[in-house]
Amino acid sequence: MVSLRIFFARLRQVGDSPRALALLASIFLLASAVFLRASLDTEEHTIRLTAGDRRGRRTEVAEALRIEAAAHELELEIVPAAGSDDALERLSRRELDAALIQGGLPGTPELREVAAVALEPLHLLVRGDIAMESLDDLRGRRVNLAPPGSGTRGLALEVLALAHLEPSRDFDETQLDYRELESLPAERLPDAIFHVSALPSPLASFLVDERGYRLAPLPYADAIALRNVAVSRGRIPAYAYGADAPAHDVPTLATRMLLVVHRDTSDEVVKRLLESLASDSFGARARIARAEISTLVAQPEYPLHPGTLEWLHRNDPLLTPELMEGIESLRSFLVSLVVAGILAYRWWRRSRVSGLDRFFAEVSRIDREALALERETHLDLARMVVLRTRLGETKTRALEAFARGQVHSEELLSSFLVHVADVRSHLNAMILHERDRIEKRARAIGRDEEAALREMWEEALADVRADRETQRGDRS
Repeated sequence: MVSLRIFFARLRQVGDSPRALALLASIFLLASAVFLRASLDTEEHTIRLTAGDRRGRRTEVAEALRIEAAAHELELEIVPAAGSDDALERLSRRELDAALIQGGLPGTPELREVAAVALEPLHLLVRGDIAMESLDDLRGRRVNLAPPGSGTRGLALEVLALAHLEPSRDFDETQLDYRELESLPAERLPDAIFHVSALPSPLASFLVDERGYRLAPLPYADAIALRNVAVSRGRIPAYAYGADAPAHDVPTLATRMLLVVHRDTSDEVVKRLLESLASDSFGARARIARAEISTLVAQPEYPLHPGTLEWLHRNDPLLTPELMEGIESLRSFLVSLVVAGILAYRWWRRSRVSGLDRFFAEVSRIDREALALERETHLDLARMVVLRTRLGETKTRALEAFARGQVHSEELLSSFLVHVADVRSHLNAMILHERDRIEKRARAIGRDEEAALREMWEEALADVRADRETQRGDRS
């Protein structure tokens, strides 16, 4: 109490001091500012992302993603890679955090898909002086399938297999990369070039405009899709690469450009990547049609990252039909549980309240034993005293049960007490009868009547005392 009085006295002193109040107000405002800043600050993240060759279309997409991600407090460091296969291997080794890759490639347990960004048609570009009627026209020619480690090479080999064309045996394979294809003179370039890229492809534009190549159709999407479910129909629109390009759409096959991450990448990073991909400014900057962005997570080729799943349900209403069904199931379960609890409680209470039945049964046994004694030739005083003692103990236990609330019916208790009184009266009458008989015997002896009565009474109760001594020994 003294400490409380001192505390409140000090508090009144502070309240009376303008300087103290000003200091407390300053501390409060400073703390509020710190907490407000902490709540508004967003943690920045930095990840390493590859998009393959720096001259490729994916690098343009990655650069647009980097600019958009910066607005979502996510910094992207773009690093080169030899191709999609190389990117996946480095991603599995945790050398990279994310990658833009060509779809349809085998994954690893460490790989998780974030989204599909755009379709990437397969381009087949051939020299302008080559009459290209079918794939068989590539027999005996120089064909560039892209460097090892790229997804383009695997897809091109699948297409060439339809015409039973194999490298070295049926054509000469070259493995030139973007830089080499752009730097070599026209006469040293291969006769045909396979190239996977989202539209418009910088390399395809260069080859058409500067080297005189033209697009050849590849109408094999349905056939390849029977073997590779990641392949779908694609097309290169008329005049996609200038007025000298075909005046009609060029059929081809396509895979999807996928954004993948390592499975240990945080959910927050994945959600910020998706927010960047879904923004209108990213689509405009990356030159990707908004319709393609709307299918960001449709038909995933690899397991989706948990952050993607969380982002997908970000706008779900709080009370969905599934949640309501779950709540209803929970309510039914809880109601059943409560009913079961009530029934169990009632059973437990009945088991406790019905304890008077056993006391009735004990009194009835005592009554039967008393009647049996009465039918014998000589009354056994000791046994009658024991029965009366048992009767008293039974009555005491019953009254204690009533006091504990185990017996709620006063009428039932009254009936029990009447039964006890009847049995006690019967026993008392038998004991008094035997006492009269002992007194008559004592008077008949002719000596000190009182001494003789005491001796005979003690002799009659000797068995009772022996029983009590035995019980005390057992308890000790």
